[in-house]
Amino acid sequence: MLADPKHGVEGLSFPKGGLIRDQTFANDTALYLKGTPANMDRAQEVLKTFCRASKAKVNWSKSATIWASRRDKNWEWGESERLKWISKGRSTRYLGIQESKLDSTYHPR
Repeated sequence: MLADPKHGVEGLSFPKGGLIRDQTFANDTALYLKGTPANMDRAQEVLKTFCRASKAKVNWSKSATIWASRRDKNWEWGESERLKWISKGRSTRYLGIQESKLDSTYHPR
């Protein structure tokens, strides 16, 4: 559903081409979204529609977000769901793998 162009949900683009928007393994899903409040609102609306249709539920208490941009995030999102943002130097687990927000700078080659 996220890939349907009518929803306008933007994934992450790679510098040398390619796009990633989501990955699913069993009942776990990772979303890779362009970091704007409007884009995240669109993704959330698609998730709500999917949940209504499938009777599935997002467990927001087990959900986490990592801001993966070189730019600072100067806005808030997800407070009503108590979505936790992983800050620099902190980590969370996804599929048994420790994922973290590193305090580093990206240096393209």
